[in-house]
Amino acid sequence: MHLKGWKHQLPGTNECPVCQEELCPSVPPSCPAGKVREHCGCCWECAVREGQPCDLHPERHFYGQCGDGLECVVQEEENISYGKTPEPLCVCSSRQAVCGTDRKTYRNSCQLQEAANRGRKRNLAIAHMGPCKKAPVIVSPPQDIITLEGHDIIFGCEVSSYPVAFLKWRKEGDSGFLPGDDSHIAIQARGGPQRYTITGWLQIQEIQKQDEGLYTCYSRNEFGQASASARLWVVPPDSPLAVYVQTHDVGIFDAEDDEEDVLEEGSTDFEPKQK
Repeated sequence: MHLKGWKHQLPGTNECPVCQEELCPSVPPSCPAGKVREHCGCCWECAVREGQPCDLHPERHFYGQCGDGLECVVQEEENISYGKTPEPLCVCSSRQAVCGTDRKTYRNSCQLQEAANRGRKRNLAIAHMGPCKKAPVIVSPPQDIITLEGHDIIFGCEVSSYPVAFLKWRKEGDSGFLPGDDSHIAIQARGGPQRYTITGWLQIQEIQKQDEGLYTCYSRNEFGQASASARLWVVPPDSPLAVYVQTHDVGIFDAEDDEEDVLEEGSTDFEPKQK
């Protein structure tokens, strides 16, 4: 691996040579984590980015130094794969999301600074701490389903927004939101799988022909609203088409890292089937 720094120590000593900046290697025009002086304090070099290995101790000069706003720390044991040796990585000192002047939410201030340093957004700055406030956007809409009478199905709908939006379901032709007073329909909403997203499910059990129709996921917060629809077709078991129908649950994600459940008022708490 290429060692950083100009000349490094003099051979056989811990001393740095006399600085001659005219002999320093050129530095790329855009360093994602900014520039730092190499350990002898003479030449500039690209700083180590967030998530990359770094030199934890001052006497080591192998990986390099972290950029501004980053600190070199050793990973916690639970975050290390089995059989691997812990190594120091550059970690952002701030863990809070920020909103950029480009109206984009960044995981932290270091990610925003990387975007600015890459050269495409030189004037990019922090507009305010916390995520950008925005209207709901449906990132995973419900999908059409064909199923047999008597089967159970689940529609899923994932929405991104801040503040987090509410999520409701409605069937075309009905005046109110589901589930209403229908005992074979249940709805659930849960934060996740990503930050600032909420996912809702509509479950219909023991489907009958009258359940066929268009179902819409509605989402709203103070900045706007969004919706997406999917159609349910119901095939009688004695239909010639029944042998070709295979019901699939859709819109379901792995709930292992989900946020706390948020149930809609009047809904039935059920556990969606996971793929």
